[in-house]
Amino acid sequence: MIEDDVIYSKKDIVDFESWVNLNKDALTWQGRFDKEFNHFWEMFFLEDLSFSQYMSRFDYAFIHIKTGPLSSWFSWLRDSFVCYSFIFKSLSIRTMGDLSSVEYDNVSIVIRNFYISLYPELDDDISEHTQVTNVLSPNLDLTLELLNQKVGLDERERLINCESLLQSMEVTLYDEWNILSKKIEKDFSTKNLNFEKIKTKISFKQYMKAARDTVITIAVLCGVIVGTKELNISWENSLLEKISIYEPQFKWLDRTLSFQDKDDKGAVDFKLDKAEIDNVETSEGKFDEIDFSNQERYETESEVTLTSWDSLPKDFDTAGLEQSGYEELKKRGYRDSRYGNTKVYRVMMKSVDTETAKDKLTKLLDKYEVTRVDNVEPGKGVPGGVYYNIYVPRKYLKEFMSQVMEVDDAVLYESRTRTKRNPPGMNKVFIWIKSI
Repeated sequence: MIEDDVIYSKKDIVDFESWVNLNKDALTWQGRFDKEFNHFWEMFFLEDLSFSQYMSRFDYAFIHIKTGPLSSWFSWLRDSFVCYSFIFKSLSIRTMGDLSSVEYDNVSIVIRNFYISLYPELDDDISEHTQVTNVLSPNLDLTLELLNQKVGLDERERLINCESLLQSMEVTLYDEWNILSKKIEKDFSTKNLNFEKIKTKISFKQYMKAARDTVITIAVLCGVIVGTKELNISWENSLLEKISIYEPQFKWLDRTLSFQDKDDKGAVDFKLDKAEIDNVETSEGKFDEIDFSNQERYETESEVTLTSWDSLPKDFDTAGLEQSGYEELKKRGYRDSRYGNTKVYRVMMKSVDTETAKDKLTKLLDKYEVTRVDNVEPGKGVPGGVYYNIYVPRKYLKEFMSQVMEVDDAVLYESRTRTKRNPPGMNKVFIWIKSI
């Protein structure tokens, strides 16, 4: 037995039962379960057990109880046993904390609440001498005698258990009460209860139950996944069976035909006379007489590369009427205008520092009163670079374009599109800065 542990005789158990003041009529539902309750009490409070053994039995009950009212009733019964031991067995707060799983501060709270319920007028003094905040508190060694000296009490006969609703709670009506009574009868039949072994056994059962639930959950989830996959495959196959795929049927094909065997006779020489050659030349000449001007074209743009500033139109006001230098030099005076009637300039720029190029272009936009075409803000960052879609006043176009081409390595394109016409006095310019 642990040092300072005390033994409770049969008389102590009888006195405790009387002191706790149980209302057995209410507990046993007007005596209907009186026999069952008495049997439980005798098995739970065996005589000649120590304080630590009784507290272990309370711990055993808390492990098995799941119902809230029963748990509250056993908590009240344990607190009553602690107060009885403090008053009639002279156990200190430290001793009861060491001999049980109840913390020191919880033991002190139980004793404080008990005394304040009897002496509410001494609330401050009782709280001062029973409060325990840490393991070094001087109130840990508080006993009944010390408390009486400090507070000025010496009336043990008044220390009866206070009235409580739990004294009359019908605990025997709960199904869990019968289950707990059977477990107590089985495990408490001997005085030497190995609570640690029982606790380990219970923990193992709880662990196995949790493992079982986990395995079942995983199995159910796997079943759902596999079932869903198989259902999808089945549904896909059923759809494939319902879909008819058109396969051309070459019923006209003569399957009796066979290819002629390859022979190595060599090429056959033949000669064309002068009349046949003239006939071929005449046929080729007729191809030039075909008029393609009315033929529908599906391309949307015609685009040329401007390699110098001389290639830009001399007068942007008459840009739609005159030929550019590119057309004069490269196209021999022929201007291809069948792709569209709106002129657009595009600048394809490459830069290793897009932020610097963007800052320079932003200053040019402000300087030359440039406006945006659509709802996209000029200088919008997109994957791969920066994008501008702008209208440039025609009077500043050549100067603006010359300064844009100096920002970084760039190529200028002139395009004709079928898009809507530019606003009066404005030219559309696309600028794409590709990040290298």
